[in-house]
Amino acid sequence: MSELSHNDDPTELDAFNQEAFIKNIAEIIKQCKPPKGIAINGYWGCGKTSALIQIHKELTGQLPHDYKRGSSDVIPIWFEAWRYQNENQPIVALLQEIRAQIGLWRKVGGNARKLTRIAFDSTFEMVSQATQFANLPSLDKITGAANRWESQRRETPLASQELRELMQAAISQVLGKGSDKRLVILIDDLDRCTPKVALQLLEGIKVYLNLNNCVLVFAMDQRQIENALKEAKIEQPHEYLEKICQDTHHLPLPSQATKTEYLLALLNDQDCLPHKNSLKTVLDTYDCLPANPRKIKILSNRLWLMLRNPALKNHLTAQTNKTRAYSLLLAVACIQTFHRLVNEQLEKNPLYIQTVVDYAKTPDPANPLHKPMEDLQPSFDGDKQLPVNPSDSNVFRLHRLFKDLDTQAPIIEDELKPYLGKPL
Repeated sequence: MSELSHNDDPTELDAFNQEAFIKNIAEIIKQCKPPKGIAINGYWGCGKTSALIQIHKELTGQLPHDYKRGSSDVIPIWFEAWRYQNENQPIVALLQEIRAQIGLWRKVGGNARKLTRIAFDSTFEMVSQATQFANLPSLDKITGAANRWESQRRETPLASQELRELMQAAISQVLGKGSDKRLVILIDDLDRCTPKVALQLLEGIKVYLNLNNCVLVFAMDQRQIENALKEAKIEQPHEYLEKICQDTHHLPLPSQATKTEYLLALLNDQDCLPHKNSLKTVLDTYDCLPANPRKIKILSNRLWLMLRNPALKNHLTAQTNKTRAYSLLLAVACIQTFHRLVNEQLEKNPLYIQTVVDYAKTPDPANPLHKPMEDLQPSFDGDKQLPVNPSDSNVFRLHRLFKDLDTQAPIIEDELKPYLGKPL
């Protein structure tokens, strides 16, 4: 069944051919020496959540929340930090998820159940400043301490080191004493939390989950986390993150061919199928797409709307120069999707396209006619390619396309108007 408009849900499907990257991360998780922190770094919308889902599946053969008793060497814990940023103590929410998901992945019986309950409940009560153990027992007498704690709660707080040891013992019981199994905690959307919450969660993780049977995997935009830590008055955020994440792996950027393949795969509706080959010709020639699946999905939705318009479909069918026609289609779709101020000018006056062409050829910010482009970041200067964020929407990626179109013939108003028609 074809999809008419794509949403932003993450997926276990490997849209950007990152299978080797996913397998490599999974192997590191299985072979590293815990405690270990691993960061998967990428821009917003570039597929970090999907990568995390794929790592989960590679490790366990299952998707997050598809709970069955696991038989792999890891117990995965899936935690979406953004969902819990209104909690007073986000580390409590994470510990609750760990406790709940451990119960779903493993049948924990007898003393092991009690160990888990006491260790985690003690941590919850410490964080919330409620009643806790009176005295820390030796770990081999923890079950007896559990019985005393259940019969009468006392008000002597446990030190963080003692709580960590209790958690270490509880998790070891779940995994099996002497086992090489490990708890793998996959943390998503930390970079979307407020600075205060991000810092609170990282501090809690550093204090309570730095355990010798735990691996933490963070999917995050490192720039956003470092900015959040700066706002939270952490003076050296990069070094702070290095303390928690000993390895950082950057999501590989897709090639031009991979981005093209992904966009064309999204255009799977009957209205789009007759146009895919012509679009491919343009996309093989011009690298117009951001390296970001979310933004490519949004662009595909725009193209689908345009190609549903009968007038535009008839116009494209009638053109003899297919490459020029579909170059204009792609250019207008990109402008409508990513460059709102430029699009507003074109809607008011299609002749403004010549100003856009002039900007494409010479992106001079001092030119008063280029004011709608002042927030754009040019990707070329003359024939020189400029360094740009491969994922940002404000990058203008149409320089070469417009230059080539203008070399063939100036773009006139009547030629452009069919592409500016309102979608149905």
